[in-house]
Amino acid sequence: MEQPQSSSQHDTLQPAQAALTGTLTPQQVVTEEQANTTHEHQPFEARLTHALHDTNLQGALKRFAPNWRASRLQVFQQEQEAYGDAFSFANLRTQLRQAKDDAIEHQEELLARFTSQAEAAGAIVYQARTAEDANRYIYELCQRKGIELVVKAKTMASEEIELNAYLEERGITAIETDLGEWVAQLDHERPSHMVMPIIHKTRQQVGETLTRATGREISREDVGEQVAVIRTEHRKSFLTAGMGVSGANALIAENGTVMMTTNEGNGRLVTSLPPVHVVIAGCDKLLETFADAMTQLRLLARSATGQAMTSYSTFITGPSAPNQEMHIVLLDNGRSEMRADPHFKDALRCIRCAACANICPPYQQVGGHAFGHIYSGAIGLVVTPFHHGLEAGAGPQSLCVSCNACETVCPVEIPLPSLILDVRHRVVEKKGLHPIKRIIFEAMARPWLFNLGARLGSWGQLPLTWGSHFVRSRYFGPLGKLPFLKGVADQARWRSLPALASRPCVTGSRRAASLIVMTSPLLLRVSCM
Repeated sequence: MEQPQSSSQHDTLQPAQAALTGTLTPQQVVTEEQANTTHEHQPFEARLTHALHDTNLQGALKRFAPNWRASRLQVFQQEQEAYGDAFSFANLRTQLRQAKDDAIEHQEELLARFTSQAEAAGAIVYQARTAEDANRYIYELCQRKGIELVVKAKTMASEEIELNAYLEERGITAIETDLGEWVAQLDHERPSHMVMPIIHKTRQQVGETLTRATGREISREDVGEQVAVIRTEHRKSFLTAGMGVSGANALIAENGTVMMTTNEGNGRLVTSLPPVHVVIAGCDKLLETFADAMTQLRLLARSATGQAMTSYSTFITGPSAPNQEMHIVLLDNGRSEMRADPHFKDALRCIRCAACANICPPYQQVGGHAFGHIYSGAIGLVVTPFHHGLEAGAGPQSLCVSCNACETVCPVEIPLPSLILDVRHRVVEKKGLHPIKRIIFEAMARPWLFNLGARLGSWGQLPLTWGSHFVRSRYFGPLGKLPFLKGVADQARWRSLPALASRPCVTGSRRAASLIVMTSPLLLRVSCM
């Protein structure tokens, strides 16, 4: 396919990029994105406050979570009943965990083997140490080829390195062609979920976005119409783009193959129509054999969306045509540091299914723009400090309530709860405890002081509880406007907070102890109270 002349590309903007840019330059698009309240560069407190007041977000997530749990359970049960216990969730995830552990342990060997096989098939492999290194390679490739329009399939690795912003700041238009990704891009947002980028939006919001972007009325209720509009908008972009960028779900070392799973046909168009195809993938995507990749396929869609498998499972070995180029950018960006850490290297098993987000109670309240940085969910809390620095993960990690639900559904058995606690420990080491927490822990270290504070608190809370066992927003009245109570009032607006007990637990314990003879040690934990 002949490369379009770069001088005329912006003079004849096709619908998708015209809807994205409108009267804005690519540089202005970057500014709009960074100004969005949900953008990860915004303060964590601002993102959290925005999410807590977004009733559409909470409604959408609450509808999804129960359906996902039921679908996931059903599809794994059907697989086990049809093919036996060898295909149970427990056995499959043990197999994949072992395969991923082996790949992590022998990463240098597999990397060399994958590179050799991919280059033998005609691909060009580049190892990028940092995000800047990866972005610069892709930008310089665009410069050499005279490319001004890039179409993208869904790739979280490109979000990790902020490729779109890097290209747009330098005058190159990057268009997301995944349905959800494009809607998010039109709203100048990041994906809020690793698999379903606009899970936080309703169909009515999508219709409004498309109406505003295209300049014509689009149905707020008919999802089929919305999908048809997006297909039409993107069609010419596929044909005129000079570069297609995709991610990878696995890199198969034994023959240099890239595995990509999608639910939309855009992935295959992006990887086959433009004259230059660039794959961006972390080194953690390496697997030794096709058999390992098949095990991952059996777990990925079922864990991510509750499907038996995705609509498209694509295997790419070398360029799609003799006159086309394929570049594979293997990204490190903190992964070597994770691999060198005996504990955190377990996180490199992740297959980006987002099951840990789907089951997470805090995520269902605030979504991925607050519960994460770029990678969302429990795994996002773990990997963010390595990819983007500890400061980026300091706020989001505080949302974890240590319920351990994420570990039960992880298809590669990552010990997510303990890793999040390790991140929390590192945050406290660097930033120190929040002053209020420090005061509380100091009081708890002095039983008499804690007991006095609890007694005073049980009396002082009466205007907020009206003698009940809960603190509820309707009890506050004008008190909710006071600076030192506003935070409590905001929390009580969406949940009932437990009131302090009128009688300390220790009192009941002493009375009970006077009635019985203890024959074994009694251990009371904070969670028992």
